[in-house]
Amino acid sequence: MTTTAFNIVSDNHGEFDSFAFHGNIDAQAEAYLKGLPGKIQHPVVKLDFSKTGRINSMGIALLLRCLKAIKEERKADIRLVGLNPTNTMLFKMTGVFLMAHVEK
Repeated sequence: MTTTAFNIVSDNHGEFDSFAFHGNIDAQAEAYLKGLPGKIQHPVVKLDFSKTGRINSMGIALLLRCLKAIKEERKADIRLVGLNPTNTMLFKMTGVFLMAHVEK
């Protein structure tokens, strides 16, 4: 089994911040997710999951912490894009959609 290293690619726009997640979201993603709230500069942030691999339980915990920090520290509206059916179900079951919503 191969593991895809995680990283975040920033593509900031004039009206919102945009970050694309690449790779698996697991314990290895901690440093990236911890630093993400400090990079938010706009009241809207879009998180793109289209290049995300698997997300394990540790990854969900880290992601929830990150989203909470963005909401509380930056007061930003969090929009999720590029979700596959598996991640959509996972996010429904774990409460991610309580802090962020899918952009259509």
